[in-house]
Order: sequence, then C-alpha cells, then structure tokens
Amino acid sequence: MFLRKAALRPVPPWAVVDEVALDALESSLGEDDEALQQVLDAGYREMDRLQPHLAEWLAGEVSGETDELAQSVGYFLVVTVYLAFREAFPTRLDAVDEAALSIALETLEADEALRAADPTEVYESDDVVAMGQPALLAYVQHHFDEAVSQADGSPDLDAFDAVYRAILVEVIALSHAVRAPDERAQSRILA
Repeated sequence: MFLRKAALRPVPPWAVVDEVALDALESSLGEDDEALQQVLDAGYREMDRLQPHLAEWLAGEVSGETDELAQSVGYFLVVTVYLAFREAFPTRLDAVDEAALSIALETLEADEALRAADPTEVYESDDVVAMGQPALLAYVQHHFDEAVSQADGSPDLDAFDAVYRAILVEVIALSHAVRAPDERAQSRILA
C-alpha cells in the first residue's frame, strides 16, 4: 500500500509481530480470571524491570484515566503488547530509553497533525501503525472493541481514546526496539 505522506517510520520487516506469536501469547494467558491475573501481574513486573521508562510512562497514561473499564483494558493491553514482543523476539528486544520513547510519541503527534491538516487524507495514524504491525493492531483493536461493547451505559470514549493512543505509542516504540537477527540480515534488508 502506498502512502502519500507519513511521519511514522516504517516498521523493519524483522520487527513485525506475527500471528504465531499472538497465538502463543493467547495460549499463555490462562483459562480463568485468576490465572490471567497472575500472568498479567508477572508480565507487568517483568516489563517494569526490563522496560522501566516505557512501563512508567504507560502506567501514568493508563492510570490517569478515571474510567475503570478503560484502565482495565489499558492494563491488559499494555502488558499483552509487551508480552507479544517478548514472545516474538525473546533475545532481540532492547530497552526503550527516554529518547526512544520521546521519538515514538513525537512521531505519532507529527503524523496526527499531518493527517489532520489534509482534508483529503483517508488514513488515520492508527491505520499507518496497523500497516506496520497488522496482526498486533488487529489484536489491540479487537480488545478495545470488546471492552467498549461490554461497557454499561455510555463508555467514556475520551478515556478509551487516550488509552488507545498510549498503546499506539507502545507499539511504535517496541517496534523500533527490536534488533535485526544479525548484522548481515540487516544490511541486506536495508540495501
């Protein structure tokens, strides 16, 4: 698919989370709520230890929302997105430092502004992220859609949007934290 413009960097082909990794993640989540909570809590502790800048920023973004359902789906997705990357790239996922997190946030903001300024633009920034991480974004969007549909009354869509945007930043940052399989592969792909 050809994009006329985008501020978001393309996801390197060696950093795409595939369906196999997502299926393995789903299998590891457990059969009941207690097992799921144990996996999520352990995953968050690991993320906090190995991705401290990203974990701290995401915690602030998700816990800052007053809608409990948005917080709940946000916590679930913050952890499962991290676990999906860890499942797909167990030895090649570098830590996202403050600079990399800032780049992810700033490029998303720039892409959003670029698209908002063009009335003929048909794609949203999350569409561009989905082009680079199609299986992962389908997973994220599925869980957001499920949460909104299960909301009692009218859900706080602003809270859901803020949490969704934080997850997009996480996906962007982690996508660019994956090292190439080896130097030769990276030079062939980039050539």
